[in-house]
Amino acid sequence: MRHPHSDQLATVASVLPAPEPINAARRELAAVVLRAQTGDLSAQSDLVRRYSHRIAGFLRTLLRDHGAIEDVTQTVFIKMVRRLNRLRDAGSFESWLFAMARSTALDFLRSRRRRPETLIEDISEFESADPSRPALLSEITEALDLALTQLSPQDRTLVALVVEGHSYQTIATREGLTLGAVKARLTRVRPFLRTAVGEATGTRLAA
Repeated sequence: MRHPHSDQLATVASVLPAPEPINAARRELAAVVLRAQTGDLSAQSDLVRRYSHRIAGFLRTLLRDHGAIEDVTQTVFIKMVRRLNRLRDAGSFESWLFAMARSTALDFLRSRRRRPETLIEDISEFESADPSRPALLSEITEALDLALTQLSPQDRTLVALVVEGHSYQTIATREGLTLGAVKARLTRVRPFLRTAVGEATGTRLAA
C-alpha cells in the first residue's frame, strides 16, 4: 500500500541536492595541493590564504612575541612552497604544514637563544683587544660616533639603542618594527661598524 504522501516526498527528494560526502572538503583541499605542487601560483596563494591565520594562531602558543610570530609565519609559507614537491600524500597536507610550523618555531627559539646581542659583544671585544691601551675605550667611542654619522637615521637610532643596553625586542616595540626587521638591519650594519672601528683604532677582530 502506497503512503498517501509518497508522491510528494519523491518530488521533494528529487529537487534537494544530494548530500555531500563527509570527506568532500578534504578531496577539494587535496586537489588544490596537487595544483600547487605543479607550480600553480593561484593554488599556492589559496593555501596561504586558507592557513595563514591558523598557522599564526598556532605559532602564538609557542612564540608569544608578535613580531616573531609574523616573521616565522612568513618563513613557514616560504618553506611550504619550496617543499611542496616533497609531500607524497596531498591528503596529509594539513598535518605536514603544522608539523613544519612547529619545527620552524623551535628552530627560531633555538637560534634566538644561541645568538647574543652581537653588537654589544663586538664593542666588548674591542675594549679587551689590547689591555696595554687604557685609552682604547675612548678611541672606540669616537670611532663609533664617526661611523654612525654615515648610517641612515633609523639604523643610527637602532645602534644607539643597542649600545644603551636595550634588547632587540624592546627596540622593535619602541621603533614600531618587527623583531626580524630589527635583527636584519643590525646584521647588515654590523660588518661596516666593525671595519670602521677596527681601522680607526688599529684593532682587528675575527669576522
